[in-house]
Amino acid sequence: MDRQTLIDLIPAYALGALDPEERAALDTLLDTDAEARNLLAEYQAIADHLTLTTPARRAPAHLQDDLRRRLAGAKPVSQAEKVIPQPLTQYEAETKTAPPTHLRQDEGKPAEIKVVRRRSMWPLVAGLAAALVVIVGALLLLRPTDPAEALYAQIVAQADARRIPITTSEGFGASGELVITADGAKAVIQVKSLPSINNDQTFQLWLVDESGARSGGLLKLPSPDSTYYIVLPLEKPALDYDGFGVSIEPEGGSPDPNGPTGPRVFGISL
Repeated sequence: MDRQTLIDLIPAYALGALDPEERAALDTLLDTDAEARNLLAEYQAIADHLTLTTPARRAPAHLQDDLRRRLAGAKPVSQAEKVIPQPLTQYEAETKTAPPTHLRQDEGKPAEIKVVRRRSMWPLVAGLAAALVVIVGALLLLRPTDPAEALYAQIVAQADARRIPITTSEGFGASGELVITADGAKAVIQVKSLPSINNDQTFQLWLVDESGARSGGLLKLPSPDSTYYIVLPLEKPALDYDGFGVSIEPEGGSPDPNGPTGPRVFGISL
């Protein structure tokens, strides 16, 4: 078997669901392939966890009786048919990761029982793969999807960060704050409850210093009910500015490059 075929057998190996030929071939690969060993360790960790979280259940009495009758009627197994325990491979001896004995084929069982048992493990193997997908998906969902929001959270977590509330203009109910790193190199505005605007209007950010107002860009904020995070495009430390603000302008922005022409929604004075 080629390497990829053997790699695909690792989940079943972790569950002790391979026949002796497949196991021997994979043992040879594990002795020389570090990537395969690492993958096996990951599957074994998941398999151990699932085993611990699955409560044991006693079989119904009628199934126990049926099993006893089948065992009593089974033909004796010859010495040649008995499964001879294999010595541990070098990899198993070093890592002590031999499959639990209850997952190995019991000595004395007919060959056909081994086949049925091996096939019955594949739903569990598929379940392990599905569990991995769910875990990775959950981790991805925990990550902030908005870089501006992630930067805001990073700054707020700093003990020496500065936090300045915004000042809402009359007639508007916006609220929020400006957060600045201690060195003033990065700053983010958090704002919510912005007013609704028409399709031919836009919000525009303004940065104000001793030379006047400069546009910080047009803001695409589709829903007034959401919370937004605006990263300020600073050309110098934030505290070197006189303040910042947002106004409502025509779709293409203020006709005056030197300042807002529409109503000012909120401002931040430094």
